[in-house]
Amino acid sequence: MDYQNDFETNKEEIQAFPLKDVKLPDTPIDIVAADAETLQVEAIEDKEALVAAGLDWSKTENLRTRAGALRYCQAVWMSEYRARQEAQKEWLNLSPEAYNFRDEMLHHFSFAYRAYPDIKTKIARIRDGNGHADMIQDLIELAVLGEKYPEPLAVINFDVTLNQKARTTARTMSELLAASNGSKDDSSANKVIRDKAYTLLIEDMRIIREIGQYVFWRNPERKEKYVNTYKRG
Repeated sequence: MDYQNDFETNKEEIQAFPLKDVKLPDTPIDIVAADAETLQVEAIEDKEALVAAGLDWSKTENLRTRAGALRYCQAVWMSEYRARQEAQKEWLNLSPEAYNFRDEMLHHFSFAYRAYPDIKTKIARIRDGNGHADMIQDLIELAVLGEKYPEPLAVINFDVTLNQKARTTARTMSELLAASNGSKDDSSANKVIRDKAYTLLIEDMRIIREIGQYVFWRNPERKEKYVNTYKRG
């Protein structure tokens, strides 16, 4: 089955679903999708009775493609989530070294430029502040200073290739920070779309089940087909 095509089929309605009405999944997505497909099969068998009781039959016709759309949205979101989790792990592994490198650069620069009041002031400003984003900006600014005023660094035999390393480290850590912060972000566009697809599907399933249980209230065998067994269990 092509779940991406299922998503494209339902994309407009999923995107238009009101954010205020979105429900967070409280049942595993694979179970919801499988239950939707099973419910469609059962409802087709009872079509006449369900429609007679007021069911909008399009809700049943859409179950399979909406289940496929939900599977697709889940796969997209999980791919993003796992990538962000990996970025967070990499940030945790690399950030101590980046902080240490920043501190070493500050140590060398503070000594090399100790007789240059204007540059000392700039270094003092760089030293101020804290946090991950500040550390990344510090590395960039130190690299700029080192490249602009190389002579005092040459006096103390500073390895000027470290200026380029500071730029490279800043870029790498900036990308990792953005990704790792994203792993904690519940407003991810892909997650929102997944939640909308989930809500749209379960609302249709709820209506079909409600009517099915009404119709077959004296037929336990058929009524059972319209009970949410995951919730009941």
